[in-house]
Amino acid sequence: MKLRILVKAVEKLLGVVDDQTPRADMYLPDRLLAMALVFLAGGTTCVIFAAVWHEVWAIVGAPLGLVMGIMALLCWKNQSIHVISDVEFTYTTMFGNRYTYAFSDIQGIRKNPDSLTLFVAGKKVHIESMAVISDRLADLINRQLEKMK
Repeated sequence: MKLRILVKAVEKLLGVVDDQTPRADMYLPDRLLAMALVFLAGGTTCVIFAAVWHEVWAIVGAPLGLVMGIMALLCWKNQSIHVISDVEFTYTTMFGNRYTYAFSDIQGIRKNPDSLTLFVAGKKVHIESMAVISDRLADLINRQLEKMK
């Protein structure tokens, strides 16, 4: 319960909308935000241990925890797909770069052990296995893949 309150506080801080309306047609769930906070807390703790007690493990753990936390936070906040219409969608990478594609540009799909990769117009759209995907987006992708067969 306490972690949920912390998650909601960070969501408000980062400007994420409420639970009633999805953030996007594909987005990463709150558990990734919780993982990011754990990594950041661990990295910060390692910084304190490294500074005060000069522990070798903490010197290695500090940058690792902080970098992993920042990467997870960026993925949670930015990586998304918004369906513009039945013809187009916008993909936003973890670094905030936005690309607009047509569903007809989808050339294929590859299932990886931890994710899916959509091949769209010679580029790759990465979808994590933990991502929340709307039925509308899944239907539009499946329709295009069926047309290709």
